[in-house]
Amino acid sequence: MIELAPAVERMQPAAIALPGEFERVLAVQGDTTVATELERLAEGKRRHGPTIAYRIDNAVLGQGTLYFDGGYDVICSRSTKPLLRRRQDHFAEMQLCTNYVIDRYFGHWLIDGLVLELLAEQRSLRALSSAGTAWPHEPGYRELCGLNVTRSDNARIDRLWVIDDRGVNGAWISRIEELRRRVRSMAMRNGPKRVMLSRGTLGTKRNLVNVAEVQKMLNRLGFEIINPESETPRSIVEKLSGAEIAVVVEGSAQNHSFLSMPPRSTVVTIQPPTRFNAHGKMRADAVGINWAFVVADPDPDGFHLPVERLTRTLDEVERVTGARS
Repeated sequence: MIELAPAVERMQPAAIALPGEFERVLAVQGDTTVATELERLAEGKRRHGPTIAYRIDNAVLGQGTLYFDGGYDVICSRSTKPLLRRRQDHFAEMQLCTNYVIDRYFGHWLIDGLVLELLAEQRSLRALSSAGTAWPHEPGYRELCGLNVTRSDNARIDRLWVIDDRGVNGAWISRIEELRRRVRSMAMRNGPKRVMLSRGTLGTKRNLVNVAEVQKMLNRLGFEIINPESETPRSIVEKLSGAEIAVVVEGSAQNHSFLSMPPRSTVVTIQPPTRFNAHGKMRADAVGINWAFVVADPDPDGFHLPVERLTRTLDEVERVTGARS
């Protein structure tokens, strides 16, 4: 076990929202708690854990599960075969650059996965991941970041490094800033100042039932509607690199913003009332982007956001960010 970066304590700004907005939340996302979400939203000093590297000798990565002396760790969320093939890929030394959430969610791959791969590059190690279909935007982002990974569904590794990289410490921030530098250096930065990233259809269903009404209102306020699913990573970066504010339904799409938008810009998340999640705020804080939220109302077919509440939230963003600058 090696400590690659120490834990830190760092001040974080409060999330931007209308007074009493969190009281509209009926439930939080299943992997978090109300206490965790309130801590993420509040202004104050917060501890971020160290980055720890664990070396595992004679490891096997097979069918999405990591096996080692004394245990195993399920990485891949997809079903796996009950038996491993006798023939294996063999590697002397690698760094594992995936885990259960990176494999499962595009937003975690885009930030956490690429940040891990950059760490492997900095340590002169090859990056290893489980076999599987690449995310639709993965080739384009790999081209922008200059990162590659080796995939295998049955590998034996003499020395495998597994990283606890959950702490948003100083070294983690330096790595995401390096990714931002690589990505933003490809952009012309002449895109719109205000954008809305539409939810699309590929992710977990989150149905903003009055999305057409919301988009119409934002169009009147000068917002350009962007559908990331129909754009290449390069074009997404072009359209976000100069944006001062982005509105997005909570989910993986907001992570495009954290790699592309300039410091002191603002991401406004529309939160479903029954699965509130402020995980993105930690990433926004790390790169100097403001993070705001507005909670929608429940609806039998999903959730509904009164446009008046969104316009008041945008006014609050302007008031708070103007005071912060």
